Amino acid sequence: MKQILVDYLNIWHNFRKDFLSKSEREQRRTLLIEWAKKQYTDANLTISELYEFWNNNKEICYNHSFIEKVIVPAVHDDIEKGEIEGLKFLFYCERIRNKDKNEHMPDDVPVNVFCGKYGYCQSELVDMIYNKEPDNEEILQLKYYYDRLFLSYSIHEIPLGVFKDYLNDVALSDIPEMLVKVDVFQTISNKLGMIVKDKTLIEDCRKYYTAYKNYLQLKNQYDDFEDYMNRNNIS
Repeated sequence: MKQILVDYLNIWHNFRKDFLSKSEREQRRTLLIEWAKKQYTDANLTISELYEFWNNNKEICYNHSFIEKVIVPAVHDDIEKGEIEGLKFLFYCERIRNKDKNEHMPDDVPVNVFCGKYGYCQSELVDMIYNKEPDNEEILQLKYYYDRLFLSYSIHEIPLGVFKDYLNDVALSDIPEMLVKVDVFQTISNKLGMIVKDKTLIEDCRKYYTAYKNYLQLKNQYDDFEDYMNRNNIS
């Protein structure tokens, strides 16, 4: 085991698991801060080493300092090599956390810390895996979840407009890609046996995306998108 992990384990083993006094918590916190600042020559772990350590010590891995110092760099290095195993590890940790979660478990999870560090959102990471492993069942489930969330949100303000995120409505140039996203979602929904449930959402997205595209091309002829819909009998 690499020294960076040995030192981390030793800090946690020096204190009992529960019911630490205020001074003990402060002592442990100080040691963790010092560990996080220390430079290690063998700091970069492989993804297989991450899996092994996490599976054997997961209760002490939901720690922001550990995630930031050990997990995030290893995953980033893996991505830089053009691999996706590190990304799959992030979602593995998320899945295990959701399975084991209790009231004593910290909120820090690797995928959130990684996204915060490098400016990703989780759906982008899912897409990176999906593009290389489109038949991966777990990734299909994740992509289905995030894409359905996106599609539902994009039309939730109809007739005000079509939205691509929490702050912005779509531009004309966004719509072709969004229509492709509907096609991909339909394919995944079919694979997962959810197409009956999703039929209306898929039809509505295609209808409103196409209508909004036409509206943007003729915007100066209408008061707003609601006016366009009314005058073109779109409901």
